[in-house]
Amino acid sequence: MSINLIAVRNSKWKTLKNIREDAEGNIVNNEEGNPILDIINDENGNPIKVIECECQWSHFGDNTQEWLTFTATSTDVEQHGKDLYNALVNGDYGEIEDE
Repeated sequence: MSINLIAVRNSKWKTLKNIREDAEGNIVNNEEGNPILDIINDENGNPIKVIECECQWSHFGDNTQEWLTFTATSTDVEQHGKDLYNALVNGDYGEIEDE
C-alpha cells in the first residue's frame, strides 16, 4: 500500500524524554509530586529532537478526515516518516515552532 501525505500543520520541535525510575522500577517524582523527566541523548551526548505535527494521510481517506498527531523522526522505520521529517526540516511546510 502506498502512503501519501495529504496535508500537515502545526509542526513543533520536541526533545525526547524518559520518565525517571529508581532501581526497583518505581517512578521518581519531584517535590510537587510530578514525574521527573530526563532528556534522552544520542551517542554523541546531544539531545534527541523530533518534530510533532498533525497530518492527514491517504490511507485514512481524503482531506475531510480528522487531523492525526504524528511524530516525525529522522530514524523512522517507515520511509514516509523519514520523508516527512526531511521535508519539515527543509521548510517545505513552513517554519517549525520551538518547544
